[in-house]
Amino acid sequence: MSTNYNHISVTYSVTSILACAMLLLITFNISYAVDHLNLNMTDNPRAYVKNYSSYIDADNNIVIIGSVAKSDYQIFPQNVTVGILAYNNFTASNEIIAEKPYNTILSKNNEPFPFKFKLNSTVFPLVAQGPPFILESENVSMPTTKLNTIKLEYPVIPQGKNKELFGNITNTSPIPINNITLFAIVNDRNSTQIDSVKTFIPTLKPHEKVQFSFTPDPAIKDRVYFYSCVGGDIDDMKIDEFKIVNISATKILGYKFSALVQIDSMNYNDSSKQFNFAINNIYPYPGSLSVELMPVQNSSISIVMDGSPYQATNLKNTDNKTIIELSIPQGIHDVAILNIED
Repeated sequence: MSTNYNHISVTYSVTSILACAMLLLITFNISYAVDHLNLNMTDNPRAYVKNYSSYIDADNNIVIIGSVAKSDYQIFPQNVTVGILAYNNFTASNEIIAEKPYNTILSKNNEPFPFKFKLNSTVFPLVAQGPPFILESENVSMPTTKLNTIKLEYPVIPQGKNKELFGNITNTSPIPINNITLFAIVNDRNSTQIDSVKTFIPTLKPHEKVQFSFTPDPAIKDRVYFYSCVGGDIDDMKIDEFKIVNISATKILGYKFSALVQIDSMNYNDSSKQFNFAINNIYPYPGSLSVELMPVQNSSISIVMDGSPYQATNLKNTDNKTIIELSIPQGIHDVAILNIED
C-alpha cells in the first residue's frame, strides 16, 4: 500500500515539474520572440502602436484593442498590419496573428486608428502576455482615390444603458459612395482606450443622410465615458476608371486620378458655371488629375488652383469631349474648372 502511494506521489511530482517546465518554456519563448520583435519595431519607425489594453468578453474570448499611428519619421503614407504573438494550445506552438486597423491607409502623423483582436482563450491562453506590434508597415504606392465627402454629426457622450453612440452621416457629394466603414475609439473616465468599435454602411446616395450607431462590448460598457477619433474609410475608387458626375441634363463630367489622393469635397455651381474639387494629395510627389467634359466645349475652359490661374498640362477637344490634364502637387488644394457650358 505504501509503495503504491509513493509511486503515485512521484508520478504527480514529475507531472507537476514537467507542467511547470513547459509553462516556463512557453513563457520564455514568447518573451524572447516579443523582445526580438521589439528590436525590429525600433529599427522600423514607419508606424507604431500608440496604446493597447485587453479584457475578457462574455464568451470568455480575450479581446485586445488599441490604436496605431504613422510615425513622424516616415513621409510616405503607410499600409499597416498589426500582429500579436500567441501560444496555440492545440498545436503546441507559437503563432503570429494578424489584423488590419480600421483605416486602410495611414497618412497623417500620429493620428490614431483603432484595431481589435478577439481570440478564444482556450486555444490561446497566453495571448494577452505579449503586446501587439507592427507586423508590417509598407509605403503605399498603388494609386488610389479616397472619397472623404461625408459629414459626421454626433455627440461624444454615450447614450442609453448600453452606452452607445448615435449619430448621422451625410454624403456631401453629387455622386453615390459605397462601402463606408465608420469607426471610433472608446475611452474611460481617465481617457484610456478600452474598446475599438466600427459599423458598416453599404451605400449613400448623393446628399443622403442616414443614422449610424456604435455599440461597445457589454463586458466594458459600464466603464465607457466618451468616444473619440470618430472617422470613416470609404472603398477605393477603381484605378484608371472615370467617375461620372451629371452636371445637368445635357452635360457630364468624368474624372480620375493617378495619385494617392483624398477628395474632401466636390460640387458644381450652376450660377457661376464652375466645378470645384477640394483635393489632398497625400503622396510626396505630384499626381495627375484627368477630367473629361461631354459633350465637347465650344467656349474656352479656365483652370484655377488655390485662387490663382493654373496651366493645364494638356487641354484639347477630341471625340466629342473636352480633355483636361492637370498636375496636382502634394498637399491640400482647391481646384476650380470655370466656364463650363450646360
